[in-house]
Amino acid sequence: MDGTIVQLQSVPLLAKKRIFVETPAKKKFGCRQTFTLRQKVALVMLATVDFMSFCSMSIMAPFYPKEAAAKGMTELTAGFVFGFYALVVMLSSPVFGKVMPKVGVKLCFILGTLFSGVCSCAFGLLNVIDDYTTFAVLSFVIRGFEALGASAYSTAGYVIIVNIFPDHSGAVRGLLETFVGLGMSAGPAIGGLLYAVGGFGLPFYVVGFITIVIAPMNIYLLPKLEKFTMEQKAGSFTKLLRLPSVLITCLILVVVAATWGFLDPTLEPHLRPFNLDAGKIGLIFLLLSAMYGIFCPGWGWLSDKLDTYWWIMSTGLLLNFVCLMFLGPSPVIHFLTNTIWLNIVSLSTLGVSVAMAQMPTYRSLLDSAMLGGFVETIGTHSLIAGLWSSVYSMGEVIGPIAGGALMNNYGFPVTSTVFAVVNLVTAILVTLFYMSRTKKDVVEVPNNNKPIIITAENFSNGGAVVKEQPSELVNSISVTDSACCNT
Repeated sequence: MDGTIVQLQSVPLLAKKRIFVETPAKKKFGCRQTFTLRQKVALVMLATVDFMSFCSMSIMAPFYPKEAAAKGMTELTAGFVFGFYALVVMLSSPVFGKVMPKVGVKLCFILGTLFSGVCSCAFGLLNVIDDYTTFAVLSFVIRGFEALGASAYSTAGYVIIVNIFPDHSGAVRGLLETFVGLGMSAGPAIGGLLYAVGGFGLPFYVVGFITIVIAPMNIYLLPKLEKFTMEQKAGSFTKLLRLPSVLITCLILVVVAATWGFLDPTLEPHLRPFNLDAGKIGLIFLLLSAMYGIFCPGWGWLSDKLDTYWWIMSTGLLLNFVCLMFLGPSPVIHFLTNTIWLNIVSLSTLGVSVAMAQMPTYRSLLDSAMLGGFVETIGTHSLIAGLWSSVYSMGEVIGPIAGGALMNNYGFPVTSTVFAVVNLVTAILVTLFYMSRTKKDVVEVPNNNKPIIITAENFSNGGAVVKEQPSELVNSISVTDSACCNT
């Protein structure tokens, strides 16, 4: 986040007085800072957990719909299995976000990772069950428990990032999203290969065992979180969701996650006419997620450096629309035929555009919260991380379920067209919202007579946010009395 320090020297202020903070010129990009050894070790552990966890989540995409269909499960029900994982994450993430400051961020991260690995191994045993009802029920139950672990460590992961990398959180999130993309891309490829070698269970055993081994290593390798105090209140989801910019960002997240998620139960059936084996289908999933992972750091870095970054999200949504129209191909583009190369090019471009629409969303939520009166504490970051995970998971619920239902009734071309139109409408709404916003540079200041040290940070609409900083970090400059006014 771009910021410039401003210090007010011993200015007595009345309670709830407001000041207008003038946003200074942007910092130059030429200064490069290297990570400490402590940060590098933490980054390696976070990247490893992200890779293995998302590999576990995506590993069943090339073969589970086929195996489930052999036991009598429809594509709609298979879509519910994929979507149920996200539903549990959606419902539990806000809970973890609220209790994490009390329980401990590091503890939630480690136990969540361990629990997820155990459940992954358990899921590999499902193939020995012949009864359809038992198979279906346990698919939901084990998948749901695995999602609880994922919810704990993913919510904790966002808080860990902003604590350990306070000045590079956006770029680090982008880098870690690369490993998320690699996990999601390597997962289907690894799953298809291991499935061909050892059957249904082997992919889950391998990934689950490695995840279980990694989890306790974080006890020693992840540093203790010290940056934020635990005393200040986090605020409430109700207050957060009253902010219009938060609601718009949540809409973007839901649409992006649904766009990604609807492909899980539908892409493999869509590719069946090409007579591809599980390994080749896994490679196509690999291509989609690899493009996402490659471009995430760039979009994360760009959104960190720009004052106005909402257009990145709008452009990403528009590109999603174009890619999905060609992926079907849409019945509207009746002159195109469904070829394997058209699918490959469309999916590759979709990976780039999804990363583009998604990467600025966390910063957008954080900026909106700070501008809305929230204080930067570990509780606030936990709250925002919980909201982000919950809303994204809502899209992951909607995507597979809606995709499976539309696929059953209308086929893949209509399904991709519906999601394309949703992206187009969302892009238009986002553009209209941000272009019509009024500029507000108003922030609240505590009621005391001590020196007030604040950081003025550029907001996407041209406004500014302030946050308290240690006095030794800044130099004094003056602020005129005309900057103050009563509420």
